[in-house]
Amino acid sequence: EEVIPTTNIDDTASSGARMAAVGHEVFCARYSPDGQFLAAARGDGDIDIYSATTGNKVYHLDGKPQEPSPTCCVRFRPNTASSKTRNVMLSVNANGDVKHWHMTSMKCLHTIKEDPNQCYALDYRSDGLKFATAGQDYKVRFYDEATKALQSTLTGGYGRTKTGHSNRVFSLKFSTEDENILLSAGWDNTIQIWDVRTDSPQGSIFGPHITGDSIDLFENQVLSASWRPDKPLQLWDLRTRGLLKDFPWQNPGEPCMLYGGQFSKDPRARYVIGGGSGSNEARLFERESGEMVGCMRGFRQGIYSVDFHPNMPHVALACGDGTIKTFDYGRAPMQT
Repeated sequence: EEVIPTTNIDDTASSGARMAAVGHEVFCARYSPDGQFLAAARGDGDIDIYSATTGNKVYHLDGKPQEPSPTCCVRFRPNTASSKTRNVMLSVNANGDVKHWHMTSMKCLHTIKEDPNQCYALDYRSDGLKFATAGQDYKVRFYDEATKALQSTLTGGYGRTKTGHSNRVFSLKFSTEDENILLSAGWDNTIQIWDVRTDSPQGSIFGPHITGDSIDLFENQVLSASWRPDKPLQLWDLRTRGLLKDFPWQNPGEPCMLYGGQFSKDPRARYVIGGGSGSNEARLFERESGEMVGCMRGFRQGIYSVDFHPNMPHVALACGDGTIKTFDYGRAPMQT
């Protein structure tokens, strides 16, 4: 079933040249914890914030460095009892900047420079007290949110079987079940499983080729969306490191190479989605049955990022042409 977009965020209409202009791609899209806002991290370094209901731009965060480089990933800080300030965001830039923002005042609160590293990935722990970054130098850095201090650098190196990453890292994901477990993945065809209390990975999943924000974790199931023509969307067992399922993705023509993948955010993670380039499409599957229930096509360029709404059956797809399209794949809020 082809799913029709409900909201089309397209700032390119204000400038004919901007539609195809390099620098305005949306590399990451992310809903706020309450689902009211949708953030777009762009190729020129800026971050635009839109109303998730109307699609209107409501805030603009000027993230352009002196030499423009893309903001690769963005996260809203989880709203917890320990969070005194609301509407705080975190972003990473390919120039090595890690920035904290206050969305509603549009001010940068703090900057960490990981120069000469290029930062591609980040994630918050579910309590918002810690965060991690990763990128070009193969290392995963673990920070304290309150002090902004670097607490540890995860590299491995204690033996051939536990050597950490050997290439760029493009995706990070904290476990919500165990605050010490962190997953990382990238170009080296592995998902590394870290205990942040030690430098050495606790294990690895071999196979996924990750080039975007495209690993996710639900209980003991790991989702990977790989940039490759065959078996791009897969489900893994965190405990055994074994493959549980290949989601069917056959195209009669050009294959789809995935940049984004995610579990839906309902309590049982009923759905998974993957999106990418080549055929420029996204597909929605039921997690347990593996059945495809929706397909989203007709994009001018590739899909670089996907994000499910936190409490409604909506999903946002960020595209290389500078647009974000949101889709409604149900008629009511998701239930258990």
